[in-house]
Amino acid sequence: MNTKSQHFSIRKFSMGFILLRIVMISCIAFYVLPIVFSFITSLKTTPEFYQNVWALPEKFRFENYIQAFTEGKIGEYFLNSVIIAATSLVLIQVFALSAAYALSRLKIPFANMILVLLLVIQVLPTESMIIPLYMMLSKTGLLKLQYAAIIIGYVGWSLPGTIIILKNYFETIPIELLEAARIDGSGEFNTMVKIILPLMKGAISTCFVMNFTYVWGELMWAQIATLLTDKGIPITVGLLNFQGMFTTNWPMLTAAICIVMLPLFLIFLFLQKYFVAGLTNGGIKG
Repeated sequence: MNTKSQHFSIRKFSMGFILLRIVMISCIAFYVLPIVFSFITSLKTTPEFYQNVWALPEKFRFENYIQAFTEGKIGEYFLNSVIIAATSLVLIQVFALSAAYALSRLKIPFANMILVLLLVIQVLPTESMIIPLYMMLSKTGLLKLQYAAIIIGYVGWSLPGTIIILKNYFETIPIELLEAARIDGSGEFNTMVKIILPLMKGAISTCFVMNFTYVWGELMWAQIATLLTDKGIPITVGLLNFQGMFTTNWPMLTAAICIVMLPLFLIFLFLQKYFVAGLTNGGIKG
């Protein structure tokens, strides 16, 4: 390699390194710093906060977290969100796995047409479907059932993308493996549970994390679906009510925000190995 090529390679490496640092600093600025700011603020008293927004608290206080539960009903909202998220995720995974397996491995009619329909639904803005869904649920009386309306919306909007992801992963599993299981007398259900699911931990975890992030943090549909009731309100809507109740008490509000973020950190912490595996081993394809 001549000197000119070496200089070019070094320059190219330097530019790539600089761009990488810019991206990392941007990510820290837009994602990490607001979280750190919220946590620091949650440990302050209200006078401390207004005295100097950017200063560290004089000492660590957790009274704001206690007040968020006792005065802001954050515990009730949190429980509602856990019920909604758990039910939604179980339904999404069961329906999506069944549909993806059928589209991938069973000879069902109009499979290609179904896939096209799923893709169309996936690219449609969720906002365009909120009003029609609200009207249908209102006519059927499902809006009056606690949690039902929110869960139906979340399951419906999450299924198309989840089915497509899982179908793509199903197709990476050698067909010979499934045929050998059938020859040994294994039925479709046994094959799914004992052979396919263990091989799909990465893809399932990826879908779980993505869907949990959406369901836990979604606001627009949750707010509309609970307009006519004060029961079953999830934590995202509860935070809006919280802000209305304690408009000037930013330390207490940021304590509630930290409580909201905690499950997201824990879910990713425990599933990150499978999540990364799902992204790198073909769990998500174009």
